[in-house]
Amino acid sequence: MSKAQEGNRARQRRYRNIHKRIDFFPSPDVLQIIEHHVAAKLDTCKAGVIDELVRAGHKAITGNGK
Repeated sequence: MSKAQEGNRARQRRYRNIHKRIDFFPSPDVLQIIEHHVAAKLDTCKAGVIDELVRAGHKAITGNGK
């Protein structure tokens, strides 16, 4: 393994220690909602749209944004 490959892996490990990854496979109806928000340019990426939808759902369920 080259030093560049080792460096990239170490950098990715550090990044993932801070930014946890969750694999998510949305159902077809949820995917349509996500794609609608992306197409409407409410956010620039699917991850941002998913973040906002989760926050909104949490707020709706709990009654607060925390």
